[in-house]
Amino acid sequence: MDCALSESGHDPSCIPLVQLDRKLLEPNMDFPKYIEQIKKAYGITNDYALAKKLKVSQPEANWFRRGKKVPNATICIRIANLLKKNPVELLIVAQKDRAAPEERSHWAMALSAVDVMMHVPERPRYIPQKVEAIGQELRQLESQMLSYEGTIAQNEAIQLLNTVESTIDSMMERWQIWKRDGPLFPSYLLANQAAVQRGVKIRRVFIFNRGQMTDASQIEDCLQVLNDQRRAGITAFFGFREQLASTLIYQRLVAEFRALGVKEEINAALFDNEILIFSRSYATRDLGMNSGSIPITVIDQLNISWKPDHLRDLNPCPLLETRFIFEYQGERQFKTQLGRFLRTHSEDKD
Repeated sequence: MDCALSESGHDPSCIPLVQLDRKLLEPNMDFPKYIEQIKKAYGITNDYALAKKLKVSQPEANWFRRGKKVPNATICIRIANLLKKNPVELLIVAQKDRAAPEERSHWAMALSAVDVMMHVPERPRYIPQKVEAIGQELRQLESQMLSYEGTIAQNEAIQLLNTVESTIDSMMERWQIWKRDGPLFPSYLLANQAAVQRGVKIRRVFIFNRGQMTDASQIEDCLQVLNDQRRAGITAFFGFREQLASTLIYQRLVAEFRALGVKEEINAALFDNEILIFSRSYATRDLGMNSGSIPITVIDQLNISWKPDHLRDLNPCPLLETRFIFEYQGERQFKTQLGRFLRTHSEDKD
């Protein structure tokens, strides 16, 4: 007999179901179908021949066939080999049949996931690559943070935006990616607009610095970005880094992001107060195949986190409480605040 014995002399995985609560354990038994497949594949017509094939006692073979007993792991693997199936499938089915009724649905889900993984076609190549990417995501779930690189990073940002239900609060220091020749225009901006149309309230803080604000062309660019945000129904705010640097709120945010490896400008957004997305690094790519190509900035590394400490410490909302953040109300108001900022933060006051 192949059952491994416990201290009581019985293998729990091989306890005949008739010794347990039959009303609880007999319904929806799936393992007997594999026994029927064995019988059909090998021309077996009686329990004696079945027992010999499975290398178990005749009573056990009878119990397996009638769903009165669940095989242990050794026998599951033996049956899988006889049927040329992946042993993982039979091990999960056995675990499901052995479980209490309220637990079986979870094992059924596990079996479905394994079944998908075991039947991934090799062609087209996109399919196995997609499955591998999903597997990588699943392995990251335990850490409560997902990481993406390259073009996938930007795609994930759009997918996340499509699931938001009520609020988005964000801060943008690398604001140039919202320009009309930037990577977020127009697809991500349109996704923002669609979210607003669903009733999502979006607040976005753009942070500019003095060097940018002494360049007339960059001022025009930032005004275009702010105006595009308003057109999409987003409540846009702005501030200047040199002023914010004097506040404890901004200093704390910068320190927290630096601790996570964000070495450049901070771009982060909090979705529904339950998931945070932030860029860790950026890269420059050439758009074009010849001398006429133009450089564009793209998000190179992106993190999505739902760790409680990240949601608490990296939340951009407190920035709105500082006196150096202003709601954008038009170009005239912006230029008024810009003039005040430049007068108080001239080059000779560094």
